[in-house]
Amino acid sequence: MSQFENYRKFLMSRVSATQNIVEYIENCVITENEIAKHSFHKIMVHNWTENEEKLFEVLSDYFGTTFIPVDFSTQNVITTFYTSSLTLILKIIKLDFMFPYCRNMYNLDILFNDQISTNIFEEKITIDDIVNRVVSSRFNENFELNLSNFCNDPVFLQKKIYFYNISLLSHFKILMIRMGRDTRILNLSNNNLSQVPLNILNFFIKGDLIGVNLSDNNIPSVNELQRISSKIEKLWVEGNPLCENLYPMSYIKQIVQKFPRLIELDGIKLNEHGIMLPFNKYFLVVPDKKTKIVVGNFVSLYFSHYDSKSRKKIDMFYDVCAQMTISTSFPDGEESVACGMHSRNILNPVKRELILNHKRHYRSRAAIVSVLSQLPKSEHDLSTFNIDVMKHDDNCLVLIIDGVFKEITDNRFIQFRRTFIFSTHHKRTMTYYYIVHEMFSMSLAAPDLVKNCFKYPIRNLNQLKLIDPEQEDKDIICMVFMYYSRLTKSEAEA
Repeated sequence: MSQFENYRKFLMSRVSATQNIVEYIENCVITENEIAKHSFHKIMVHNWTENEEKLFEVLSDYFGTTFIPVDFSTQNVITTFYTSSLTLILKIIKLDFMFPYCRNMYNLDILFNDQISTNIFEEKITIDDIVNRVVSSRFNENFELNLSNFCNDPVFLQKKIYFYNISLLSHFKILMIRMGRDTRILNLSNNNLSQVPLNILNFFIKGDLIGVNLSDNNIPSVNELQRISSKIEKLWVEGNPLCENLYPMSYIKQIVQKFPRLIELDGIKLNEHGIMLPFNKYFLVVPDKKTKIVVGNFVSLYFSHYDSKSRKKIDMFYDVCAQMTISTSFPDGEESVACGMHSRNILNPVKRELILNHKRHYRSRAAIVSVLSQLPKSEHDLSTFNIDVMKHDDNCLVLIIDGVFKEITDNRFIQFRRTFIFSTHHKRTMTYYYIVHEMFSMSLAAPDLVKNCFKYPIRNLNQLKLIDPEQEDKDIICMVFMYYSRLTKSEAEA
């Protein structure tokens, strides 16, 4: 029988924690006693009133050691959890089984060697082994270490391990050095981070890291990434306070200034030479790349043709037997003549009754293109678009687009919703999409929408041309043109 068994379920307090047991525990720490690694000690805290996370943080700070608690519970006035950290046990003993917090002193008791790992985890395994296993399983063939929502990993939840802060990983030095050597993309999203976790990133700086995902946290700034900013090619920061109240172009410029090698932001590629295409990520959220490509191409092409001088080219998007309905909700006197002729106004019951006898329902490609060509000339603001992909499979694509456009003649701002239903046709390796049904609804845009529309110039999608460019934009285009044409600066500007 090992000496550790002599202290089985030994209740430690100010009186029972003798010098002999202290010396024995110190020796176990120095020699890294294998039996001690599998032993768990119950910590009992009296009269703790706050949550467990605060308790663990306070204990770590006060005793100056890191530990990962297991099987937390509260009953009556006693809060308990298990730990395998002998360093924590020694600190508690030497600081007289007490710790202060908010002007109060809290008492601690320890039931030493109360459980072993097979009782706690139903197998002979240490916390270090479990953490190693979880982290290793999150490294994929694309050299991405996915630590998203790490603290709530199913393995931790199943084994009642309270990995209360992802920064605890920085104490697993051998593991993190090994992972930092091979990781190219580090995903730290959805971890409730209030700042960039440099204690974790330090393990990856000297490796091959080119991408960091910090999305869906509470990070107000990425200034802490300065040490690795020159290496970063891919960055995800959406869903953080640093993104709030920023318009797309300002957002892109601020990020790109800090990361000179950046080629992809929030999953959307940035064009080379500093030219930014309209930033679609924040209004297009779908899980698979194929859908993103199809929808992205459709939105860019369709609305470019729709906003052109002649809308005739939009016929290529529609099936020969396509059908369309147009509805409006303009107040009396606000509806344009063209819209009134070709739509049904759902706010006007009398007019609606008349329309039911003469439905505004168009049943062919030619009829649809003819009607859309007669509507007022428009300019869409892609930054206002919200896109919802309802369905996408081998037979069908259903797409709902909400946004704002401006009628050029009357300078009115119109809020719209267009529902497109596509059928698909497969020829060899190619798939063709055709609109078979569309529902188009319009109303006057609300003042708050109008206030935030057309705030920044949107680049023309089909030509190397800027709309109302700033001098900085002109210089960038000139530089690109000089590069490809080998002209002098004055020639390129001309």
